[in-house]
Amino acid sequence: MEVFHTIAQAAAGAPAAVACGYFDGLHIGHAAVVGRAVQRAKEEGLCAGVFTFTRAGGSPERKTGAGEIVTEADKYAILDAWGVQRVLAPDFSEFHNLEPEAFFDEVLVRRMGARVVCCGADFRFGRAAAGGAALLEKLCASRGVALEIVPEVLCGGVRVSSTRIRELLAAGDVKEAGRLLGRAFGYRLTVVHGKRLGRTIDSPTINQRFPKSFVRLRHGVYAAAAVVDGALLPAVANIGLRPTVEQTDAVNSETYIIGFSGDLYGRQIEVRLLEFLRDEQKFASVDALRARIQADARASVPIAGAYIEKTGK
Repeated sequence: MEVFHTIAQAAAGAPAAVACGYFDGLHIGHAAVVGRAVQRAKEEGLCAGVFTFTRAGGSPERKTGAGEIVTEADKYAILDAWGVQRVLAPDFSEFHNLEPEAFFDEVLVRRMGARVVCCGADFRFGRAAAGGAALLEKLCASRGVALEIVPEVLCGGVRVSSTRIRELLAAGDVKEAGRLLGRAFGYRLTVVHGKRLGRTIDSPTINQRFPKSFVRLRHGVYAAAAVVDGALLPAVANIGLRPTVEQTDAVNSETYIIGFSGDLYGRQIEVRLLEFLRDEQKFASVDALRARIQADARASVPIAGAYIEKTGK
């Protein structure tokens, strides 16, 4: 899959079916939009493309302060797995002042070679989000571009949205968040050095720091699974500030991969959160912490085991 990070970098490519949106969660609603572009591309002999963007230099008003549900690297990995062949992902600051017509002609038609455009009904484009479905339909018709507005996806009678998923994650309901995502919620981050306390209490852990831009998670302990060298292993993860061992305001993921022994420092390891077990707490002693980690591990094993047996990867 080709990924272009600036509009200028994306020389006009092969004619394409293009899915448009920020796709900040890549949930089942986003999958429906991207899936239609991929399907149309297959049916019509086109390239399967996605237009999305990053937010380092600014953000649409409705996305201001919204935490990232997937990291940028994971976003591309998921799109690749969905069959996307070409992604244009400039920073929002690069195109937010373009008028809707200029955005359509320069970005979608010229740079992405759009012959088909797929989007949700709430897709907005152009300066001050002035363009909507009605204008998009008019522009497509005048430029000979097919338009497909994909119906919203409902779950439990409620529209699936990234906002709803963020609320679930903040409440610790990773099971329901996973249902809306179409996959277990997780993150792939670099393993960093911690205080190495875990190895002294027979529970060696990996430490990963969340980016400040990442979605807010309920602090606490989760039944989890970790991916190491392609294998899915049972784990238990603590999300929070580790009050027993340090004083910090940096949110940390500390994961005990049950039964694993090895050096993972500096590697990017994926951790998937499966079920909330308990709130984070401060223990009076290291011995009390050791006992609780082992109890949490015992609680996690059947949950992770069932997930691993069902998922297989």
